[in-house]
Amino acid sequence: MKDTILLIKKHIILLLFLLGSVTIWGQISVKRKVSPADYSQWSTLNSEKLAADGKWLSYKLSYDSGNDTIFVQQTYGSKKYTFPLATDENFSRDGKWWAAIAPEKGLGILNLKTGKCQWTADVESYEFLANGKYLAFLKKTGLEQELCILNLRTGQKYSAKDIAEYRSSPNGKIVVFITKQENAVKLIWIDDYFRTAEIIQSSAKRFKNLIWNKDANALAFLQELPQDQYQGTNHKLYFVNHMDGVPNLHILDPLLAEDILKGLKIVTPPAKNPLEMATDGKKVFFYTTAPKLESKDKEIVQVWDGATPWTYPSQKNSESWQYNSKMVVWWPEENKLFNIGTEEFPKTQLMADGNYALNHNPLQYEPQYEIASPVDYVLTDVRTGQSKKILEKQIRKYDFIKSSGSGNFINYFKEKHWWVYNIKEDSHINLTLPLGIPIDEVDYDCGGTAPPYGSPGWSVDEKYLIVYDQYDIWLLSADGKSQKRITQGREKRIQYRIAEDSYTDSLLLGNAVLTGNKFDLSKGLFVEAIGEDKSSGYFYWHPEGNIKKMVYKDLMIDHLIKAEQSASYIYREQSFKLSPRLMFKTEKEKQPKILIQTNLQQNHFDWGRNELISYTDSRGTPLQGVLYYPSNFQKGKQYPMIVHIYEKQSNILHHYFNPAENALDAFPLTNYTLDGYLVLYPDIAYELGEPGKSAADCVVAAVKTVTAKGIVEEQHIGLTGASFGGYETAYIVSQTNIFAAAVAGCPLTDFVSQYLSLDGTGGTTRMWRYESQQQRMGVSLFEDYQGYIENSVVAQAAKINTPLLIWSGLEDTMVSWTQGLELHLALRRLQKPNQFLVYPGENHSFLKRETKNDLTQRTKQWFDHYLKEKPFRDNLSSN
Repeated sequence: MKDTILLIKKHIILLLFLLGSVTIWGQISVKRKVSPADYSQWSTLNSEKLAADGKWLSYKLSYDSGNDTIFVQQTYGSKKYTFPLATDENFSRDGKWWAAIAPEKGLGILNLKTGKCQWTADVESYEFLANGKYLAFLKKTGLEQELCILNLRTGQKYSAKDIAEYRSSPNGKIVVFITKQENAVKLIWIDDYFRTAEIIQSSAKRFKNLIWNKDANALAFLQELPQDQYQGTNHKLYFVNHMDGVPNLHILDPLLAEDILKGLKIVTPPAKNPLEMATDGKKVFFYTTAPKLESKDKEIVQVWDGATPWTYPSQKNSESWQYNSKMVVWWPEENKLFNIGTEEFPKTQLMADGNYALNHNPLQYEPQYEIASPVDYVLTDVRTGQSKKILEKQIRKYDFIKSSGSGNFINYFKEKHWWVYNIKEDSHINLTLPLGIPIDEVDYDCGGTAPPYGSPGWSVDEKYLIVYDQYDIWLLSADGKSQKRITQGREKRIQYRIAEDSYTDSLLLGNAVLTGNKFDLSKGLFVEAIGEDKSSGYFYWHPEGNIKKMVYKDLMIDHLIKAEQSASYIYREQSFKLSPRLMFKTEKEKQPKILIQTNLQQNHFDWGRNELISYTDSRGTPLQGVLYYPSNFQKGKQYPMIVHIYEKQSNILHHYFNPAENALDAFPLTNYTLDGYLVLYPDIAYELGEPGKSAADCVVAAVKTVTAKGIVEEQHIGLTGASFGGYETAYIVSQTNIFAAAVAGCPLTDFVSQYLSLDGTGGTTRMWRYESQQQRMGVSLFEDYQGYIENSVVAQAAKINTPLLIWSGLEDTMVSWTQGLELHLALRRLQKPNQFLVYPGENHSFLKRETKNDLTQRTKQWFDHYLKEKPFRDNLSSN
């Protein structure tokens, strides 16, 4: 009996111990619910930079409050420095210095060896020069700017006051600057002695628009001439060379011209660099226009003529002097000029070496209804003046035409293939025909021509054009004789692309250059990869042909940065549950190192999870979506669900979303999963001519797939989207009653009135959006009028029974706010439950914190009322 009692006591003690242990363990593992008061703890990782030697990195943590902080820390070791509210951060090329600008404190220069930071107040901008041995900065006191150049090794400093403008040479060895009061242009050689020279000083009007050639042996600039009765300011053009000796100055004055410049003005057209410099340092490109008298007559009538190439506002702009500018090339040492732009082909793009120019006329085939009109291209040898037409009706959109790095080839996409035009041989070769696979997007579902998967550029020796198909990277010889696939993505269902952020180059400075990057294949290539299962990462392609995995995981991997002077690199990884973290890796180490893990506070809170779902539309098209579970999800329980829509979204599977007071489209996803909602992001496939019906078909199919799991309160499903997603939302609720509430942001609701309107800038019609872009009608209004009506929300308004919240920015230039107004008035007349929120001062994307916060709260309140049956709050002002 005693043994039995003793045994019972032991069991009781053990039970009490276990219960206590569970309680203790439970207390340790208990996580609390995130509240709006906690949102401010979350930060966003961005602006990562890695020093050239790989020993230091910097990054920024941004907060909704605006209290952003930049951190500078060692990749090995424990040193870390913080710079609250700093911006414009950068490492010197030699990896010895780091600098940034902070409000009130000015410029901070951090010595990475000693840890000492030197501050200089009132600095507006800075740059490292001569591989980081010097630092130039612009200091502003009152209205005066002072240029300072600091020798970082010795502390010696040069300064010049009264600065109007300055520009350092591309090699960082010379600085040219303009002073205001004395109106002089001066040079400083960046060395221990800070040698200076004055190029020119004048009592006339101001100098401006300094520009160097890439080799820093020539520069050019303009000087304003006195204003006359004509529109726009006329200019003199100056060219300076022989920088290694005594600078030689050449002047071009249009008022003294007796050649092709006679009667013309040298101008600075908008949206263009006013000057371009060739790499050979022998010629400079500029723009001219014929003088046009200032009109003082009051406009009494606008003639909107149907026979003009463009609409009245666009035509009026095109007739203005500043838009009629044409490019001219000048050889200063030969005193030779040549008009590149002509009346027939006025618009010019330059090849990278500046020896050839490609001209076109954007009005040639107008009126037409693509985003950009097709054009004929004329190639001109600027040295001889000889011209020839090389392309007819070439499409200009989606980077359909590019050039090689030195300007010997033009690659263009036409008739579903990439072609190369050899300038020297005057020959066209179809490079992708032998591949036998599609080079244009196979799943393109808009109207018009399907774009190519892309061509990032050429090999540096110009032997190969690099081209993408749906999955892989190809090297295609310029003569068309060889085609080499360097990745095996098609077999693995992985899309490989060159990590182009790691490769940027331009031989000719300025924006008149026909684009085209170049890649040194002898150094290999960094390749980014994304699988159809949403895994991602990076690979290294070796010149010998093999490809090696750097990192590839079932996560979102991005932001690869390779140290310029060491075999180390950083990258970012994240998932819905894993807040972004920065990883560091060297070739010698097998495993990467975590340098920074953001938002560690998440470990103290309940969080949700997500999964990829699969479904099909009524046509049998396989689709995917992302389903997010609430943080407190319990098996066997049902939850309200909100469906967020906008074309295809399943690629966000591994994106991390901060809880936040606001979001771009007023729908901070995590706020909802943390508050007991299921959230679904489905993909949508479209049938041309039926955008609304396609959206309804796919979204309803996705919802049915999720409700079949038995986890959804089917009477409490919401729908939301903005822009095109706003249209889809409004249309879908006219086709089905499965949604208990919906929110449509800046929706287009009337295809007819929107089609027959101009964009917010007042010039371009919106017709192209329907015929060959996102609205996906594929034909004009008059070819399928009934289709336009059937896909318009206002025409279906009588069938809407779902309470609908509509919002728009009053200054929206993409989708007029009146589109939301039309639907609101229709629903009002039909006595359907709806609200229309109009935000003055906001465009298509909202920028003001107060309006974003207000809209986010109102959206949440709308869904809480209809999906959780919570009463509306009255604490949101309409003022």
